[in-house]
Amino acid sequence: MSAIATLTLVPRDSITELARLARTSPSSFHAYLAEHGSKTRQEYDWSGYCMLYVLTYLEERGIDLEPSEFNAESEAINSAYGLTTLIAPARRLVDQLDPGAHRGEELAAHFEEMGVVFEESGAAGLDTLRLLRDTISELRDDQVLLLHLG
Repeated sequence: MSAIATLTLVPRDSITELARLARTSPSSFHAYLAEHGSKTRQEYDWSGYCMLYVLTYLEERGIDLEPSEFNAESEAINSAYGLTTLIAPARRLVDQLDPGAHRGEELAAHFEEMGVVFEESGAAGLDTLRLLRDTISELRDDQVLLLHLG
């Protein structure tokens, strides 16, 4: 089984509608997301599981990517769309996601704790941090990053 991480830019003012559609009509949710969302400049080349392990690594270190203002919307979207994180522009995140502030060995150890061992796990973790940092730093105030693992 594999997982894919997709990063989609959505207008901030569309989050409420996305959540409503997730609750009422998953097919309409997908159509709305396709119509109003856009791809990020960079795509994610590692397995979606690598993204998941980096997200848990960050969570264990107290780095919360999702602002509390989106709790209800995130819950609704997750119920229809699977594991999804909504990320708003935040300077503190850009600093916290700096790959220079993390060590590949720590990331590899975290992957191992999750039951995944592969030679490039540290590099995969650092690449993931770099992609998240770069993508979040490019967000405009009227955008939200919808990160989906599926």
